Amino acid sequence: MATNAPLSLSGSDFIKMCADIRARTDEHRFRHALSVARVAERLAFRYGVSRLKARIAGILHDVARLWKADALFAYAEGHGLPVSDTARKAPVLMHAAIGAEIARSEFGIEDPDVLGAIAHHTVAGAGMSDLEKVVYVADSIEPGRTFPQRSALEAAAFRSLDEGLLACVRASMDHLNERRLAVAQETLDLHDEMMRRYGDAS
Repeated sequence: MATNAPLSLSGSDFIKMCADIRARTDEHRFRHALSVARVAERLAFRYGVSRLKARIAGILHDVARLWKADALFAYAEGHGLPVSDTARKAPVLMHAAIGAEIARSEFGIEDPDVLGAIAHHTVAGAGMSDLEKVVYVADSIEPGRTFPQRSALEAAAFRSLDEGLLACVRASMDHLNERRLAVAQETLDLHDEMMRRYGDAS
């Protein structure tokens, strides 16, 4: 499929992309991807970000999510993708960077904004672009998520993109802490950056 120019991707090409994603994953994950794409497009419209870029990143973001650890490590090694210490402890995190590489090499997506949004949708970090924030937040708040704080996070996200991002990061950190799992250094750096910028506005 020729999708080298995401900004001019036709509706029929996007439908083909969706069909390809559906063939690569299960029904639950496909519904999640569709929902993330829809929420990302709404957030993009709200904050003046490319809606098409948000939609494409949303539908592709979890293309490698169901891969087993061995497959993730093998793909990363075979394609020269770096593996962080955090990802070595939690291999599932690698699906983001691998998803970006699949988007580039198999779907022909060359747009660096879209690839960055896919690559950074699991571990938030300092210096994220607005599109990266949109996709990260959309992944956290899409309606298929059933955790109790989802509606509050969604409301925060549509008040302010950074407020929503900080709320989602805090919710993720709380979840990891409850499970006694390490928080990635990138996420801690982002939290510190946002606290310096906004203070404790919660």
